[in-house]
Amino acid sequence: MDYHHSLQVNQTQDLKLNNGWIPNQDVILYTSKNNSQYVTPATATRTEANQQKQKYQRYEPSLEGYPLSLLKNLTSPVDAMDVIFFWHIPKAAGTSTKAILTNCFHLSRAEQISLPESYEFIKHVLNVDTSTIAGISRAKDNGFAQKDILDVVVSSYLHEGSALLTETHRGRLFAMMRDPVDTAISLFFYLGNADWEGTYREEFRNMTLLEYATSDKNGLRIDNWMTRYLVRKVKGELDEHDIQLAKDILQFKCLIGMTHDYKESLRRFDLFFGLDKFSNVGLPCVETYMANKANKNEHEAVKRDSKEWEAMAKVNRVDIELFEFAKKLYEQQGDMLKQYTSATTWNFRQTW
Repeated sequence: MDYHHSLQVNQTQDLKLNNGWIPNQDVILYTSKNNSQYVTPATATRTEANQQKQKYQRYEPSLEGYPLSLLKNLTSPVDAMDVIFFWHIPKAAGTSTKAILTNCFHLSRAEQISLPESYEFIKHVLNVDTSTIAGISRAKDNGFAQKDILDVVVSSYLHEGSALLTETHRGRLFAMMRDPVDTAISLFFYLGNADWEGTYREEFRNMTLLEYATSDKNGLRIDNWMTRYLVRKVKGELDEHDIQLAKDILQFKCLIGMTHDYKESLRRFDLFFGLDKFSNVGLPCVETYMANKANKNEHEAVKRDSKEWEAMAKVNRVDIELFEFAKKLYEQQGDMLKQYTSATTWNFRQTW
């Protein structure tokens, strides 16, 4: 997972990923006032392309603006053409949840599970990379969301991943959330150990958690992950506008799950989307995965009254505020779903 790294692209990708992340065709469609004068990457000289790129304003996230506008509001009825967007928060039961969505709920999803990308299904998983910006751009060029073959798109990149959706196949946001201090601690130990991951950080291996939490080295620490990835602000200070936007995305767009109430969260997921799997094949399957947690990250226990915990809480205080807000939303959504009956049965794209 490309969790928190700066975007590094070559010249070819730079033309392709105009404005830093949205594929050119979408920059044209949504931000250009005169499409006919656009110089396409295939025909542009480097000078022309650079001049063209300067015409576009820097992306400013908003709830109503593209691409978040392609995520339907939570209160909108589920439609047969909808696509579920599982926003993957690292170290928040993401690996187990992805497996459950496919193997317990029979939903087809996109994830690179074999090299190279093949854009072919392997056991109901479309073998395509949606975990990196470059992979998302390739997937966008391939137009897979329009092909009506996927139930679920999975990515940590909310904004870039939303650009995979279309006006015809709009997204329904779902997230499984965990206490942000637990998440940040787990991620630190994981990235210092997981040398098989592209995001492995060797410097973490010989660093204590307290050193990590109190370091002032620029770019070293990953803090307030949820808020930053909700508002697409990896670096810099988070302000009140950022916090409010993050809360608004959760409140108006997202069906929330909680790792501390995992089985209930998945029951709600099943109910909301009209899957009708939980009461039969889904529940025993979910319980099996809960008993055998995938990608479990074993590390030393950190007590909540310890210096390490307090230091990690201090630097993740924005995410703590967001998480407290999310817990209230989770309660409200539970009340809403008590009387809920899905208006439609989910349109499963793959047969089992």
